[in-house]
Amino acid sequence: MKVKFKTLSIVTIAAITSFSCNDDDDNTVNIVDNSELFQEVQTTIGGSTLLNSASFLSYESVGIAYEFQENPEPIGGKVADFDYSLLYNLDGSQSRQAWDVNADYAYATDFSFTETIDGTKANSVGKTGTFSVYFESFGVTGDPMYSTKLASRQKTLMMSSPIAIMKLIDKNTNVTGSTYGTIDIQYNTSSLGFGENTPDIQLVIDTNTKLPSKAQTLENDPLLGDVLYEVIYSNWTTIDGLQVPQTLEHILDGNTIRTESLTNISINPTFDSSELTVTDSYPYDATQAEYGYLSSQLHFRTIMQTFPLDFPVEFVDSQNGINSEVLPNDPNAYVVAGDAQSHYTYAFKVDGNLVLYDSPINDRRSAIVLEKIRKDFSTDPIEYVVNSHNHFDHIGGTRGNLAEGGDLIVGAGSQAFMQEILNRPSTVVSNPIEGKSINVIGLSTPMTIGSGDEELQLHIITTEHAEEEDYVIIYKPSTKTLFFNDLVNPGFVFMFDIFSPEDKTRTVEMAKEVVDFVDSNNLDVTTYYCTHGFITQDHDFQTVRDLATR
Repeated sequence: MKVKFKTLSIVTIAAITSFSCNDDDDNTVNIVDNSELFQEVQTTIGGSTLLNSASFLSYESVGIAYEFQENPEPIGGKVADFDYSLLYNLDGSQSRQAWDVNADYAYATDFSFTETIDGTKANSVGKTGTFSVYFESFGVTGDPMYSTKLASRQKTLMMSSPIAIMKLIDKNTNVTGSTYGTIDIQYNTSSLGFGENTPDIQLVIDTNTKLPSKAQTLENDPLLGDVLYEVIYSNWTTIDGLQVPQTLEHILDGNTIRTESLTNISINPTFDSSELTVTDSYPYDATQAEYGYLSSQLHFRTIMQTFPLDFPVEFVDSQNGINSEVLPNDPNAYVVAGDAQSHYTYAFKVDGNLVLYDSPINDRRSAIVLEKIRKDFSTDPIEYVVNSHNHFDHIGGTRGNLAEGGDLIVGAGSQAFMQEILNRPSTVVSNPIEGKSINVIGLSTPMTIGSGDEELQLHIITTEHAEEEDYVIIYKPSTKTLFFNDLVNPGFVFMFDIFSPEDKTRTVEMAKEVVDFVDSNNLDVTTYYCTHGFITQDHDFQTVRDLATR
């Protein structure tokens, strides 16, 4: 029997080591018949008759969201408290989730929204972030249900419901898995999936209790590469004769990212069909949906931090926000932005080469960024890729930025981390630096690149936003311009009054960090540019000085 490589990868990560047959890539993995075990699990959960008659599920969830890639913020990893009510078609095609999120990070904000999915149609009503509305296209009322978001929600909801998984397995001709107690549910080849070459979801059975212990799958994290995503089931109870878990724990690469407690659970609740019907929908794009499926937890994690990064990455021009363009004060500097993009990349011409500052959110965006730079700015070779700091939203596309070559420059505190990252397996999506050796430079003292009008100075700034010796700022003497991000972003001053008291204090402190850095290094700065952008821009460095005194 032939087994695809993606299934083997998840087995490897889960430390399952029993093998017996070859797949198309000469990898070997056991194929075990779990049909008898599956029947036992059916009986334990409540029997095939009750499972077959269960068509819809509803419940209320209260939970906490955590983030592990934003050290040293947030405190204790917690980013938000949340609750939602769910109405769910157990075939996985329809759902309605009404969310309330109380976020602590990246900015303290409360927001509510309702997402409805009806096959390949979906919409979102409400704000997916209060503060983020001031970024281009983020947190707006009626935030588009891009296809990435749609597919990621469908996958997560399936993994969160062992009853839905059991019903899907029951449709399969064969009930098999890599080991006894691990069942391939064949979601990837179902109407909700994206083919046998994408990772499947596996249901792992507790062979003592004959209850599902978790669902697991191999995903792509833009920064980490291949990661194991698990939903752990516990605290089972009986509802209308069927066993259901009351506690869910979502784990990514060994890190808890969400915990949920479920109440008011109902099987086949009464509802109006219009609640699950969508007529007006953002156009469905199967390619975007597949990427949402492959990186589903990225989109959940970012929305809990009030900035949903689920937009199409192809946009490099803008009708409503920031255009990709040569900077007004510098013919040798170029920014790649575009509609719906929250993260920008800068390119600098330096002595016949290019220096890139900050990597996009993923490698797909990096490819688009490089294409835009090549088309409209320069075809010079890339000498250096400089990452500001190691938060995932600023370095997810590092591999893509390095696809054409060049050395990677990071703060010394991130050097070992990035060396490890670039050597991790990345097979779920294509790895643009597969087989390449990347030189990672850890910066702890100032570094000068180029000369004359093209000279760039790289400095380390001490900030609470990143670990010690971890944050790289670029200063360009010829234009008296500072390049950075997050500490202050152009436009902060225009929405300062809506910040919470805690965020006002934090914003002022980080502005002070920037001003103190500039003054202590005797830098003559009149202009600043950042790799984030707001609807209303302000690049006058005096604004940062004024903000530091508020």
